[in-house]
Amino acid sequence: MKIWFPKLGFLKQEQGDILNRRIRYTKLIFFIGFFIIFWRLFQLQIISYSKYEKVDRKTKYVNVKVQGERGLIKDRNGKILTSNLESFSIYFDTWMINNLKEKNPSYLNYLKDKLSEILKIEKNHIDKLINEPYALIKKDIPFQEYEKIKQEKIKGIHIEKKLKRIYPYGKHACHIIGFTDVDGNGKEGIEYFYDAILKGKDGLYLVLKDGLGNLILSVKKVLIKEKRGTDITLTIDSNIQFIVEEEIKNAFSKFNPKNISVIVMDPDNGEILALANYPDYDINNPGSFEFEIIRNKCVTDLFEPGSVFKIVTAAAAIEENLFNPNSPIMCEYGKWFVRNHYLHDVHPYGLLTFKDVVVKSSNIGTVKIAMSLGEEKLYEYCKRFKFGEKTGIDLPGETSGIFRPIEKWSSYSITAIPIGQEVGITSVQGIRAISVFANGGYLVKPHLIKEIKDSEIENYKNEKIQILSSQTVNLVKEMLEQVVSEEGTAHAAEIKGYHIYGKTGTAQKAIGGTYIKGKYVSSFVGFLLSKKKNIAISVNVDEPQGVYYGGLVAAPIFRNILARIINYYEIPPEKNLKIVFKKNEIKRID
Repeated sequence: MKIWFPKLGFLKQEQGDILNRRIRYTKLIFFIGFFIIFWRLFQLQIISYSKYEKVDRKTKYVNVKVQGERGLIKDRNGKILTSNLESFSIYFDTWMINNLKEKNPSYLNYLKDKLSEILKIEKNHIDKLINEPYALIKKDIPFQEYEKIKQEKIKGIHIEKKLKRIYPYGKHACHIIGFTDVDGNGKEGIEYFYDAILKGKDGLYLVLKDGLGNLILSVKKVLIKEKRGTDITLTIDSNIQFIVEEEIKNAFSKFNPKNISVIVMDPDNGEILALANYPDYDINNPGSFEFEIIRNKCVTDLFEPGSVFKIVTAAAAIEENLFNPNSPIMCEYGKWFVRNHYLHDVHPYGLLTFKDVVVKSSNIGTVKIAMSLGEEKLYEYCKRFKFGEKTGIDLPGETSGIFRPIEKWSSYSITAIPIGQEVGITSVQGIRAISVFANGGYLVKPHLIKEIKDSEIENYKNEKIQILSSQTVNLVKEMLEQVVSEEGTAHAAEIKGYHIYGKTGTAQKAIGGTYIKGKYVSSFVGFLLSKKKNIAISVNVDEPQGVYYGGLVAAPIFRNILARIINYYEIPPEKNLKIVFKKNEIKRID
């Protein structure tokens, strides 16, 4: 008996169709996925390449600055006053060590032995460090160790060099040179004023990083090469600077003042040969000193010049042909009621010549000269000397001084300003003023730069402005020579055989507009004229104890400094000359 079954071909055909559809769907999914991946790669590699290339570089590389060496500061004779001390620190270069180990497995032991021997550190300490990425092995190694490592040509380490500014002479010329901070930026003195010139240009290196972000210091590219700063030559002479510093230190122990400031200058061109304040400070360690000591009082601190200012009044009167050296002036025997107050002299003088008013420093005589001159003319000549204005000296912190506009003068001012009251000047303004009588009537610009060795930088040009005629200068100059004699107030500044000129000043200090009893500023400005060298010196002593007159305090300091400078320059003495005044002219008699 036969059993009939229906044919199942249609089932096989249906199963085949399902399989084909699945294959097509799978292909489509793979195609779509491939297209998405391809499109994303196209975006990353083509469309957004520049953006991600920068990101990639930031990820793989880092910019590393390399310090540029600072330029040196030298004195006029080439003596180096600053130095750049190199310090070296040693790091492991992990990437290089791993490469060296693959080539030579025993190299690691060699490296440990050498480092332990040269750097004088224990091997077990090296073992701990060598497993850390780019670990610091030793900081600020001695130069001898650095040289040995260089000679051995040891691989697998990185040497980082840093520069530290040092001053080989400690306190020497501290208020001139100044100092830098830990980052090498000038903070005081020449270091600050000429920071842009002295400072080197930092270099920029592109250093590779590994996958963990550690620097591969042996793989780097120079983007910008570091550049050394420019050297500067000063006008100062270190030998004269040492003389000044030693003398004011001695004077400080004698008079016990708050401060002593001294400037030595060439009156013909304004070159500063020495500038010092005492107390001083160590520029290698400025943080240990108060700002009061660090401040350069020669350019920042004001004082009433007192009788020093009388030379301006005298010069103005002679320039205007109002007086000659022998003109008589009644000095009222030491007491004169004028403009509602009494004016006094230290000594009771009667009739004095114009010359003797200057030589003996009579307040009453000077005020009478000023009143003959008038307020406007007195103001005009004070402005010729540029009182109330900065000198432009190349040091930071210079103050303008105090000299009020004429419209702000009181009726009393004409009796105060001629004798150095109601006026505030700095030491550098004082030495500039006295130099006018040493150089023939020219106002010079005090400066400290002799030379800057850079063709792109314009070196200092001498600036001179004639403010007085040579005839007036010669007449006043002869009076100033009499001041430094037995007749004058500055006999203590005299050096036999030399032509020395000057003016003393003794000013009572004013605080808040009130003069303080017992507090004085003693000063002396003067100069030496010789065939070999002309020298101007200003001495300012703030609150000396005991004696306080400028002729007894400041004049001896001037003499001691000048005597040693004469010896240093080997300036021979000249024949002593006697001065005789005749009417409007002066004659010398051998």
